[in-house]
Amino acid sequence: MEKRSECEIVQDLLLGYVDDTLNAESKKLVEKHLSECANCKERLKMIREDMREKEENQKKEIDYLKKIRRKSRIKSILIAIGIILVIVLGIYISKFIKINRIANKSSQSLQANNIYIETRQMMGEGEVAITKEYIKDGKYKSVWEIYTDEGSKIYSTTYGSINSDEVITIDDNNKTVLIDKGEFAKMKNQENSIKFVPFVRDLSNSLYIQAGAAFVMSIDVDTYEIGREYYVIRNQFEQNQRWEIWIDKETGLPLREINKGGSMTRFPGTDIVKKVSDNVQEYRYEFDVVKEEDVQVPDYSEYKIEYSDLDEINELLSNK
Repeated sequence: MEKRSECEIVQDLLLGYVDDTLNAESKKLVEKHLSECANCKERLKMIREDMREKEENQKKEIDYLKKIRRKSRIKSILIAIGIILVIVLGIYISKFIKINRIANKSSQSLQANNIYIETRQMMGEGEVAITKEYIKDGKYKSVWEIYTDEGSKIYSTTYGSINSDEVITIDDNNKTVLIDKGEFAKMKNQENSIKFVPFVRDLSNSLYIQAGAAFVMSIDVDTYEIGREYYVIRNQFEQNQRWEIWIDKETGLPLREINKGGSMTRFPGTDIVKKVSDNVQEYRYEFDVVKEEDVQVPDYSEYKIEYSDLDEINELLSNK
């Protein structure tokens, strides 16, 4: 076999030699020829350099593609996070708008000069305590009443005027009258105290409180038992969701406040729980129904009258 012809054959086999795909006989032939031929050995070196360069280029391409995929994955994650944040922000803004609407409506409702407010507190053993507030043109009457299976009983009736320094409490059962005077009585006669309603009163004080409430509270809409829409507000971070309050959409005023499992009855003389009940307060509001006679102080001249002035008592105590 001529030398030149052998070089051509070997050079045709070099790629297989580099890839280690030659059989033993061909591999032996190539190695014997390379030991004798500088040209073919140089050709082998060039082939290996070309292959190394191709591998490096392929590696660069793969790395580039990995980088592109990584950037694409990060971009997808950021887009997903952005979408979630937009949704969360949208939910928050929606809740803030509802909270703000509740605060504005409740504030407008409580500005009424003629309003009847009734609070019903469910108590143990089938008792219900009811407070009735009659408010008209700055004057008010507050009635505290207990309902049982045997009927109702009024325990006291309080009369006063907004921002005045006198409160008159009449006990018709014992034929007594207690007249409170001074700064303590004036504090009791503040409009916020007389027209006190839970939850919504604080909302009217500050946008910061509204913003905090929108973050903490969940707000749903229901019509259960009432037949018209109202908000059901809960603390979304409270694990057992035991507390909730119902807010009328029209007036922004509370309809019901519930503390689930808030009342326990035990067997007498033991720590054994007999019954667990929800602690429920219900609220009722009526506008322009209070008459002048509802807030008029009745004649109590035949009752036993007692006076109380905490300011004088505190002053006496401080002088001792």
